[in-house]
Amino acid sequence: MESAGLAIGIAGLAGAFTACVDCFEYVQLGRHFGQDYGRCLLKLDTARLRMSRWGMAMGLGPQANVKQEITVSGEELRLVQSLLEQILGSFEDAERVSERFKKHTSVQSAGSDDLRVYNANSDLDPEYRRLHLTMRELAAQRQDRTSVRKKAAWALYEKKRFERLIDDLVGFTSQLIDLFPAVQNDQKALCKTEVSAISGTQNLMLLSNVAYRGDDILLDKITRELSSRGHIVTDWKADGSSKMWAGDENAFGIESKGHNFARFTVSDYADVHLGNMNRGK
Repeated sequence: MESAGLAIGIAGLAGAFTACVDCFEYVQLGRHFGQDYGRCLLKLDTARLRMSRWGMAMGLGPQANVKQEITVSGEELRLVQSLLEQILGSFEDAERVSERFKKHTSVQSAGSDDLRVYNANSDLDPEYRRLHLTMRELAAQRQDRTSVRKKAAWALYEKKRFERLIDDLVGFTSQLIDLFPAVQNDQKALCKTEVSAISGTQNLMLLSNVAYRGDDILLDKITRELSSRGHIVTDWKADGSSKMWAGDENAFGIESKGHNFARFTVSDYADVHLGNMNRGK
């Protein structure tokens, strides 16, 4: 009877898990983030996606596909509950600090731009926006939206508060991940789907730059995916009597990769070869 009760207990955590993942949806960033806005927003996205990946592997998502029975002790169940509550608490603490900042700033610096916030739809650079929308959609698919109450958006205005929130979120998520090593393969399979959904080598490289360094699963999948894709060669010119070759030299039997060449000019007597060279037997 105990194992059945524990199974019910894990299923009962689905609501708390969904609430945690949903909290990311309502965080906005103030204008003081400046040029760091795009990178910081993507850091939130990667933290959210990592948490959703763990939840799906544990069977807490609406379309969970757990390939093996997860054995959970009563102590582990209580620890998961505690960690999820601490994640929710981190968001609540950050929001309270934000409200205090907003209250005092509105009095001390009335009419200033200190409380203006960015809008991802209009202010985010296109390269960041594409990646942001993709990761947001991937995470949203792993939530049971019917059980989530709509909340009002709120903003973080100080970078130090943002970094504190990120540190807390990735730290608690790491503890959840380490608690159940048996579902790591499920997380790897989910991560492979995530990386495959991100179009464009540049987007993958950008994701690699902003990803949490401890997210070994994501970083490994990005490295593998990048190695399977071709090169991107853009914004270049060849003139005079220059010689240029862009591509790979493949041994016999090695599958050629496709490459992307864009925004270039060739003039004068320049000798340019674009594409792969494949050796014979």
